[in-house]
Amino acid sequence: MTEERPRRETHYYSQISDSARWDHFAGRDTDVFVCTPPKAGTTWTQTLCCLLLFGWREFDIRPSDISPWYDATFEPVEEINALIEAQDHRRLLKTHTPLDGIPYNSQRTYVTVYRDPRDVYFSALNHKDNVTLNDFSIGPEDDISAPFREWVHAPAGNGGSASGSLERFIVHFKSFKRFGHLANLHFFHYSDMKRNLPAAIAALAGVLGVEVTQDDIAQISRIGDFQNMRKNASQFSPDAKTGIWKNNEQFFNKGTGGQWRDTLSTEDLALYDERMSDLLPAEDIAWLHYGATPNT
Repeated sequence: MTEERPRRETHYYSQISDSARWDHFAGRDTDVFVCTPPKAGTTWTQTLCCLLLFGWREFDIRPSDISPWYDATFEPVEEINALIEAQDHRRLLKTHTPLDGIPYNSQRTYVTVYRDPRDVYFSALNHKDNVTLNDFSIGPEDDISAPFREWVHAPAGNGGSASGSLERFIVHFKSFKRFGHLANLHFFHYSDMKRNLPAAIAALAGVLGVEVTQDDIAQISRIGDFQNMRKNASQFSPDAKTGIWKNNEQFFNKGTGGQWRDTLSTEDLALYDERMSDLLPAEDIAWLHYGATPNT
């Protein structure tokens, strides 16, 4: 019996991304895909992959310069193709699109990272507040309950980002979880990375087939530490040189979990729990909330 494989069969789009751009993609078997919902650890994971693939010594790479968000519509797809086709090293591609919207090849490596959806929601608020072309702002006295409940109940659809609604986030997760048995799909969790970054780096090195020493892991942990990336935000925040952010350091806002505990009401959280129970079984909810040892 032939094993079912992922198929690119759904068109996903938003104001800033379009999965139809993959029509123009010429893949290589050695490609690495970092596949995450927005604000779930994308930039962190890209940076760790760069440190492993290209070496941590004298590391002066801007990860977003060599690891493009392929389906973002900021630049013509022809320019992105010219960038990656000229790369003679192992290529690293970023996407926020669910698995059924991107090209799959059993020889490629797919790294996906998830995070407590409630933390994703609050990280997305900071993200929107920090974009230069965005009038959005939120203050300490502003009501969070109404927009949070709207996020909880909004339908998925194929438009909008995975942080645009809870269900869109879950659609992304389900698209990968369905094929979690495949050997080239690798699941990581933001909380696990926070709890034990060296262990996550060692696991990621195994996924990428990169041999590392304990010293390598220690040095990569130092460079890839949240505070170091924040301190060097002009290097590590995506497209920092374009002036897209009001404050590059704010891109790395807090990097903590549970910000929602002191902000959301009991009623807000009850509505969230009810919606999550409608969308996922209990074991998947527990993993999304708390993580576990990286499944590689």
